[in-house]
Amino acid sequence: MLWVDDSYQPLLAQLGLTSLAALRARFASGEIGARRSVEVRFHELASPDGSRLAVFAKHYAYPSPSWSFLGRPSKARCEYQNYAIFKSLGIPCADRIACGEWRDGLGRLEGALILTRAIPQALTLIDFWETHCPGRGTATARHLRASLRRQLVAMTRRIHAAGFFHHDLVWRNVLVTWQPPAEPQLWWIDCPRGSFSRWPLGHRRRRLKDLASLDKRAARHASRGERLAFVVGYLGQSRIDREAKRLIRDTLAYRKSRWPDD
Repeated sequence: MLWVDDSYQPLLAQLGLTSLAALRARFASGEIGARRSVEVRFHELASPDGSRLAVFAKHYAYPSPSWSFLGRPSKARCEYQNYAIFKSLGIPCADRIACGEWRDGLGRLEGALILTRAIPQALTLIDFWETHCPGRGTATARHLRASLRRQLVAMTRRIHAAGFFHHDLVWRNVLVTWQPPAEPQLWWIDCPRGSFSRWPLGHRRRRLKDLASLDKRAARHASRGERLAFVVGYLGQSRIDREAKRLIRDTLAYRKSRWPDD
């Protein structure tokens, strides 16, 4: 099965990449190490007019066809669908280009591929933080840290309000671009496990997982006051109250239970 985003169909057609076989030959023909089931590689697509498009190809391989995905979409397909969800929710994210998955005669997954457009001059949130605002000693650094926090608060609130949960909301999956004097811009990538949850009773635990995943790295890089400000902003409040204290306790407890050695 092959899915191609409408906006990139003309380009792929010009390059002769209109079939799953062609995409596999171009982006998923290499071997993946024995200890890995997924590999991400950088490519450039050269169009007939001479322009070049930087892309990332994520290739999932299953040497022994996987029963785990029988009757359900691959991680590549889920990520492809989730990028469309992010855009519908107003979350800046990588442009999806194409996605494909191949199965054996029993429907077991043998491999999958997702192709996304690279975000120019982007750094992970970790690298940006450590490079441009590792401390709070200057007004510029404090402004950058506050801007990143506010954006991350707004994006996380928005998906949770819609009943969507990322399930891998860590700093390495958040990219930052910055062209001074403009504000830095956050982008979300790499979301193969995110999904909507229609069961309200499960929302709190899913929310805690996302918040704890963010706080896992924030505990190393952000101040206590900044972490508290994130929770207050996430709840749409102006100060720490009983609800905020409870959410902080629950988030820290989830972190401790999920990552006891962190």
